[in-house]
Amino acid sequence: MIRARASLTVLSFALAACSGEAAGTPPDNGPAPLAPPDSGVQFASDPTTLEPGQETYRCFDFELPKDGSFPLVAIETQATALAVHHFGLFTNALAKDGTKPYDCEEMGAAWGLISGGGVGTPPMVFPEGTAMTLDPGAHIVLQLHLLNASAQPTTVGPVRVNLSAAKEAANLQAVGLLITGTLNIAIPAMSEGVVSKGGCEPAEPLQHVFASFPHMHKLGRRIETHVTPAGSGAARQLSDITWDFSDQGIYPVDGQAAMGERVETSCTYDNPKDKAVEFGLHTDNEMCVNVLYYYPAKERSSFCGIP
Repeated sequence: MIRARASLTVLSFALAACSGEAAGTPPDNGPAPLAPPDSGVQFASDPTTLEPGQETYRCFDFELPKDGSFPLVAIETQATALAVHHFGLFTNALAKDGTKPYDCEEMGAAWGLISGGGVGTPPMVFPEGTAMTLDPGAHIVLQLHLLNASAQPTTVGPVRVNLSAAKEAANLQAVGLLITGTLNIAIPAMSEGVVSKGGCEPAEPLQHVFASFPHMHKLGRRIETHVTPAGSGAARQLSDITWDFSDQGIYPVDGQAAMGERVETSCTYDNPKDKAVEFGLHTDNEMCVNVLYYYPAKERSSFCGIP
């Protein structure tokens, strides 16, 4: 089940050993800190101060409990500052040790996506009887893409992440992620309706696709994912989102893709700027990614159309 909004990199969603922060008195006019889950763990980043116009990627390392595997069944986040462009949660066996945050724009093959989102991204609960099982003592990285677009210094308060674990781990079907899209983005100056797309034939069937987490930047207007049958046959729509950079969500999906079928994500852009825009990790670049959550899965995460 996914709680929808009222009106979720390689691409860096593009998205500390635990800081030890506990729930306490909220700042003036700020929300109460997110309460930890009944079963599971809560991670929280340290506050980060940004100078006017500063853009950066900051990472915080954590470690899961070592006393057994961690059957993840729900994710809830609290990111209240507008300076949080987006966040990503990853496994990374090569994560740095220690409690200090560090710059982390560059990523590699060791990073395995768990989830991502932005300010206001709603909580997600995996379907009953499913879980994304994480290894005992796994290193977890919370990556924040931060941008201070104001003319004054600003401090980004703690971003909190709740990972809820199943109280009974037996007989759970594995949840996996298929990260679809393309890095091949070239949007001419003063253009409208430019489309970039990429996809693949997944290495395993997607029997139950239940959620979609799309990501673009400021020029994005629409992001769609379709499934095309092998041979002849009309493509069927898996998700279709009118993109709003200020309202990044996780959306419910009810679909599937059989072996031999092609899954493809297409992104539509309008570029009113007087210069061309290409793929990149910064706000003035563009991206085209749709993360599909599905079960049962053999792989926890895999790429589709993205090298």
